[in-house]
Amino acid sequence: MKITLVGAAGVRSPLLVHGLAGLSSKVRVDELAFWDTDSERVKITKRVAEAMGERSGLRARLTTYSDPERALEGADYVITSIRVGGIDARIKDETIALAHGLVGQETVGAGGFACAMRNLGVMLEYARLIERVAPRATVINFTNPVGIISQGLLNHSGVNVIGVCDTPLETFEAIAHALDRTPFGLRFEYLGLNHLGWVRAICDETGAELLSKVLSSPQIIQKCYRHGLFPPKFIQQLGLLPTEYLYFYYFPETAYKNSKQSGQSRGQAIAAMNARLFQRLAQAPQSKLIEIYEDYLRERNASYFSIEATAGTRRNENQQLYSEFSGYERIALLVLQALHAETPSSIPLTIRNGGALKDLDADDAVELPCEVSSRGVHVPPVGRAPDAVRPLLLQVKEYERLTVRASVEHSRSFALAALEKNPLVGRQDVARKVLTEYVQAFGQQMNQ
Repeated sequence: MKITLVGAAGVRSPLLVHGLAGLSSKVRVDELAFWDTDSERVKITKRVAEAMGERSGLRARLTTYSDPERALEGADYVITSIRVGGIDARIKDETIALAHGLVGQETVGAGGFACAMRNLGVMLEYARLIERVAPRATVINFTNPVGIISQGLLNHSGVNVIGVCDTPLETFEAIAHALDRTPFGLRFEYLGLNHLGWVRAICDETGAELLSKVLSSPQIIQKCYRHGLFPPKFIQQLGLLPTEYLYFYYFPETAYKNSKQSGQSRGQAIAAMNARLFQRLAQAPQSKLIEIYEDYLRERNASYFSIEATAGTRRNENQQLYSEFSGYERIALLVLQALHAETPSSIPLTIRNGGALKDLDADDAVELPCEVSSRGVHVPPVGRAPDAVRPLLLQVKEYERLTVRASVEHSRSFALAALEKNPLVGRQDVARKVLTEYVQAFGQQMNQ
């Protein structure tokens, strides 16, 4: 088996290697192929990945390729995690949005739109290459915004694509810990889009319903979310447990104010962390690589959502680097294991709706719990979204459809329509100004 990592110079590649090492006992992986446009940085991430693989018991050989065609040729799985323009582009995405009084975030709002416009065109180019040199490959896509990229690939390419994100499983795990339960013993009813999902029911092994217990206790609600993102009274009125990215939709003014007060966007903070990381890694002996990398992960995890939620106050509690239930590397492992198992596993994924969520079109990309096995990915029906969230769900999906059209058709009019439909932009005058600045910043990379 050959697995190709597209975007292998990203800081999470060693984490993926750590997760994929867990396949060794059940699935034989012969080669992990690294490909990235940044040939110098991929050498560094590969060194860390090799150290991680050696510690984790990875049996596959790690190889680096100088061109994407050879890297992808004959691949059984392709894991994609690219960011066109790198961290500098993310900073521009966020700071341009903030300059216009908008939420500055990489996957939602105006910044998420700009990120999608750059990434989707390149991902479709990779899809065409995969169709030619690895037609049987399954694409496991981490490229953000996962929902829009998946929508584009599902409807404008022939590749078999599964969109993956660790947010739903992390939400489930946080809820379980708040209940003093293990997440393995609970069943979560979940629905929505990537970075726009809600838990609407929780049951334990006996079938007992637990959501009401969570909603009845402000203390339990607070434990479900880092930084106290959502006021307990708000959650109680909603009657559902949203993933943390709903914070930007429900409290955009607070997220904007905190970001401005902190003096930097999340992208700027990550850029500083990454610069320190690669400077240290470039000078480090092999024996110190994992220690340096894990220090970086702790720092990054501790600051997650801190700028937008608290104007920069970091969490001080101990950081668990590797979860047995959730995490970036864990979701990749779970998907690959499940695709080689006879017994289905329930995993939240971004896939083609096919009528499972009745509020949306059959060809829309949705994020729902899927039954995954060697027979493929089955999406059980979930009915309609609750009334409390349906209008937002429909509006964001229409924004995603328009963004895909803007990218595929190279259309400025659809780009403006997408920004106007986006709940975190909305106004036509602001949409025009923001789009003009993104085009000035990125030119043809905006693909319209």
